[in-house]
Amino acid sequence: MRRRCIFWIVIALLGTLAPVRAEQPIDIKYTRQQLEEKWRARIQSFLDQGVIPLIDFLSFMPRKSGEPFLVRTSKVMDEAGVALMTLGGYWAAGGNKEQRYRWGYYIRNAVNTDPDRFVLSTNKGGNRNWWKQKGAGPRSFIGQLEKQVRGSDYTFISQIEFRHYMSNAQCKSGKTDRDLDIPLDGKSGRRIFQLSAETGVAFSINLEPEDAPLAALEKMLSRYPKAKVIVSHFGQIRHPEREKQSSPQLVRRLLTTYSNLYYDLSTGEPGRRYRCASRPLDSVIWQDDGRGGQKKKLKAEYKTILTEFSGRFVAGFDYGPENRQSRSYLRRRIANMRLILRDLPDNAKHDIGYRNGWRLLTGRRWKAVK
Repeated sequence: MRRRCIFWIVIALLGTLAPVRAEQPIDIKYTRQQLEEKWRARIQSFLDQGVIPLIDFLSFMPRKSGEPFLVRTSKVMDEAGVALMTLGGYWAAGGNKEQRYRWGYYIRNAVNTDPDRFVLSTNKGGNRNWWKQKGAGPRSFIGQLEKQVRGSDYTFISQIEFRHYMSNAQCKSGKTDRDLDIPLDGKSGRRIFQLSAETGVAFSINLEPEDAPLAALEKMLSRYPKAKVIVSHFGQIRHPEREKQSSPQLVRRLLTTYSNLYYDLSTGEPGRRYRCASRPLDSVIWQDDGRGGQKKKLKAEYKTILTEFSGRFVAGFDYGPENRQSRSYLRRRIANMRLILRDLPDNAKHDIGYRNGWRLLTGRRWKAVK
């Protein structure tokens, strides 16, 4: 424990400096086979208790969070039946510039500390170098991402932001740089799809379902059939006046047509409102309560989609940024995921909870430990 604390103190100190050299890489202590054995054992341990385990595909860990973050997160995971969590990382000291990006390796320490809980994931595509789209060479975010995924042992590409609305907290603080519109079918998007197609590593994207982003999504799914794409926040409609195409019928067509498309279920709780616009309800998957709010029950058409296409959805919590690090926040997000699964058939619960995640991370179907 003392060594782990010292490591995170050093990481915090590094965050206050601006070194000239790149951050020193950290080696993973375990082979891929050893990691998968640990993942399998943890998943099976929950199944043996009669709990459907969850694999989370949308969480992050700011570099300064350190040991306390891991301790409180691990405790909630154990209590709530979360088997694995993909933790997206952030830049190293001296990075986050428009013309250069320094890769951060500190997530590797989290994996070395808790290899049975945390999945080795890349830095997230949420930084000024990416937002400004001014760098495309080896020192840019996209250049570093390609180098790391092709030359290392990453098992997941953390969320890349393309069409992205501001969150409630960002609106409150006036962070308009998070209102992004990076073409999914542009040069950078093509590089990421190609990277996934060549390596087999799945990636997550934030893509609000407006007309142009949806058209670009279909174009890219068709052009790169071997790329594994997870679109975040299924059913989240924050500007309904801009997202009129989004419907159960559209989702059904997309999932029927493109076998490489997945969604994560990090969406709003029943009754949650988006405060950056005219306060619309945040998610369309919940039944109306007849009083302008929502019930804690899925609409029939979305329940049907989750049942029929249960092999194409994964769990997601959107946990970890600085305003979303409390135990209570994580417990609430897990409870919302359990609420979504509650009324689904058992097979769908197991698919969405962990089987699909296992297949995306390992390339193999889940087989129970005998």
